[in-house]
Amino acid sequence: MTAEFILLTEDTFHACYLVARWQEAFGDEPGCNGIALRAAKPADELLLARKAFHLQFGGQHTLDQSSWSQLERLYPCLDDADRAMVSAFGVPPVLADYERPEFLGSDVNGQDAREWLAKQCAGRPELFILIFLDRILEPWWIEMTRSRIINAHSAVLPGARGIFAIEQVSASRDLEHFRSSAGATAHYVDAGVDTGPIILGERFADPFGFDSIWDCKAHSFSLAFDILIRLGQQLIARSGIAPTGTTQDPATIGPQFRRANFTPELRRQAASGYLEMRSAVQQREDTRGEADDHDGHE
Repeated sequence: MTAEFILLTEDTFHACYLVARWQEAFGDEPGCNGIALRAAKPADELLLARKAFHLQFGGQHTLDQSSWSQLERLYPCLDDADRAMVSAFGVPPVLADYERPEFLGSDVNGQDAREWLAKQCAGRPELFILIFLDRILEPWWIEMTRSRIINAHSAVLPGARGIFAIEQVSASRDLEHFRSSAGATAHYVDAGVDTGPIILGERFADPFGFDSIWDCKAHSFSLAFDILIRLGQQLIARSGIAPTGTTQDPATIGPQFRRANFTPELRRQAASGYLEMRSAVQQREDTRGEADDHDGHE
């Protein structure tokens, strides 16, 4: 029996990278039952304008101010991580059949979303929902899918839970906590916040090799997207076999970072904290290199 799964994600600019890669990876692959977005369906004019923008600028790593202004109108609430994604990966290519995703409305826990989920699960006991969302799902999501929801988190669990996690770790200037948290994780969704069994986690070998905390976050997003796509490919390649997860040790689960706590001041601290930690690491490496050179000449 062919494994079945659906992608559920945000209607944001950085999620465009996931949607574009998802379409490239799966296309009309049997078992891949499409894409759903947490948003009300935009006006047709906006969808066409977005498509034209991606067609014109797809692959470009730099945009002039006029183009940025246009992008901000198409995708409100762009931030520094979105800009870093363009610099690192280029504007996502045109989204083929962008009208094709289903729009579930902004309330992913509302009645419309519940009816949509019931329809998807009907007659599909092995259906997986693969998600990248900025919202917590109500328990009925878990019940209706029989705990077959897999979330991609843009930090390493269990030490960096919640929203803006890697940025808030950076603001703390805890170098070792940051080193252990920079990367991405895929985990099953349970009743907690990023506390479900971990399927796969990957950590950056050099978390201080990025230009800024926003560049690091951009690569964290990208890694999370790649992990989610790999899991979809695994579901297809190994039909009938579900990925297992490792239960998180309560003693190692970190604090939950919250959106409300990520104030403009904390955002500034995240940016400066990363640069300070990166400088400290570089100084240590320079000192170690000088010591090695000294020992080699004795």
